[in-house]
Amino acid sequence: MNLRTLLVLLAAIGALIVGVWVSWQQSQQIQPRPQVSALWLQQPRSLAAVTLTDNNGQPFGQQQLAGKWTLMFVGYTSCPDVCPTTMSDLARLYPRVAQLDLQVVLLSVDPQRDQPSKLNSYVQFFNPNFKAVTGPHTELYPFTQSLGLVYALVDSPSGSDYLVDHSADIVLINPQGQLEAIFRPQGELGQVRTVSMQDLAQDLPNITAYVGG
Repeated sequence: MNLRTLLVLLAAIGALIVGVWVSWQQSQQIQPRPQVSALWLQQPRSLAAVTLTDNNGQPFGQQQLAGKWTLMFVGYTSCPDVCPTTMSDLARLYPRVAQLDLQVVLLSVDPQRDQPSKLNSYVQFFNPNFKAVTGPHTELYPFTQSLGLVYALVDSPSGSDYLVDHSADIVLINPQGQLEAIFRPQGELGQVRTVSMQDLAQDLPNITAYVGG
């Protein structure tokens, strides 16, 4: 083999090595995030430790959030508009996203009236796979705040009952039990503002696939 042939061969080997290295580097680069309509946090947020009770009378806390994706929203069974609308919407959406190993949880912020048996009847009406949880306000307040959600008890004008003002957002909690994204409600002034199920159906697969389990 003469010198010229050797140099050509070495150059070809060098080009091959460079090509392989560049390809490997590209494969290691983080893929860009897909565009979504949800408020997708740059870094997932840890949630306040909480001890709640679910609709079956069982404890519900970080352990029950681990290992699966969770859609959660605050409400209460006596809610006249936002909650039943959201529950109905989620019941229709659920078959389209059930393959994501997803649980839907109503976080009741009305523990005085929403005992486990009442919560169970309520969620069973919409979908037997849904959960509902509640607990004392000392647990609920810090937990809802860490979710970026709010609620407040409001006296009824008649004085015979009370309402609960609460966020209409739906939050997405990742399998590590952290806040991943927030879906904001939509609607015109004077309308019941709820989260778009079309946006949820489009965004959930993109977020869960990007983040992984």
